[in-house]
Amino acid sequence: MVGQRKMSKDSDISIRKFRSSDLAAVRRLICDTIDACYADVYPEEAVQFFKQWHRDENILEGAKEGHAIVLEKDGQIIGTGTLLGDEIVRVFVQPGCQGQGCGKIIMRRLEEQAISLGRSMIRLDASLPSKTFYDALAYRTLEKTSLQVKNNERLDYYKMEKRLK
Repeated sequence: MVGQRKMSKDSDISIRKFRSSDLAAVRRLICDTIDACYADVYPEEAVQFFKQWHRDENILEGAKEGHAIVLEKDGQIIGTGTLLGDEIVRVFVQPGCQGQGCGKIIMRRLEEQAISLGRSMIRLDASLPSKTFYDALAYRTLEKTSLQVKNNERLDYYKMEKRLK
């Protein structure tokens, strides 16, 4: 298929550019991942903020303005990520597929895209649960910061960056 590439000869995982017809599946993936990975770490107000931040309009705008991709396994979307300028956003992997290299595949593709666009530095905001993942990919923590959400609850996260080769 044009724009789609198998990850290896024996793999049933492929990566391709996001299509608008992927919106419902990507939104469901994001909400399911937030529910599974953030609920024990963040207050409910912060969890709802994350879901609202990744609403349909923002997903579609990111895909239009940047480079959004999806990772598929057996025809099902199991991961997504977007490159917007020099920032990587909206990287999510289905909870049942985490720890199997899917996130690394997404990040490698987004970093390759950034390099092809002439970027030498990439940045991202890392949630508390995802920080160790980005640490392992050689992202450097610039600062820990927070955002006030409803009822004065805090959403803590990290600003990170990586020099690209």
